Amino acid sequence: MEKIKQLIAESNAQFRKADHLAYVTYPMVRETKLLYAIAEVIYDSLEKGVRAVLEYERMYKRIPLVPGALETELEIFKDVAERYGFNRNIVLLLMDLKRLVDAKKKSPVEFVRRDKFVICDDDYTMSVLDINKIKAYVMDSREFIEKLNRVMMRIK
Repeated sequence: MEKIKQLIAESNAQFRKADHLAYVTYPMVRETKLLYAIAEVIYDSLEKGVRAVLEYERMYKRIPLVPGALETELEIFKDVAERYGFNRNIVLLLMDLKRLVDAKKKSPVEFVRRDKFVICDDDYTMSVLDINKIKAYVMDSREFIEKLNRVMMRIK
C-alpha cells in the first residue's frame, strides 16, 4: 500500500509542476522549448497515476503481474478504467504523450517556429507542440488526477 501512496503523491506533484509551468512560468518567460518539458512532466504524472491504479489491482490479485512495456499496462488499464469510472481517453492521451517523448529522444532535428516546438523524425514527419495543445493536455490530465485522488481516497 505504501508504494501506491508514493506513486499517487509523485503523480500529484508532477501534475502540479506541469500546471504551474503551463499557466504561470510559460506566459512569463515565453520560452518555446519549455513546451516539450511540460509535455514530459505531464507524461510522467499520468504514467505514475496509471501505475498506482495497476499496483492497487495487483495487490488484490485482480490483474496479473505482467512485467513489460507501458503499452501492455495500458491495455490492462483500459479494462480497469471502467471499474473505477476513469475516462478511457486518458489512455489515448498517454499514448500520444509517449509517442511525443519517444520522438524527441530519437529526433535528429527539432526547432522552434512561431511559438511552436517542432520535432522531426528520420522521415521528417513532424510533431508540433504549442501552448494550446499543452493546455489541453493539462486539462485532460487534471480530470484524471482529480478522479484518481477521489478513487484512491475512498479505497484507503
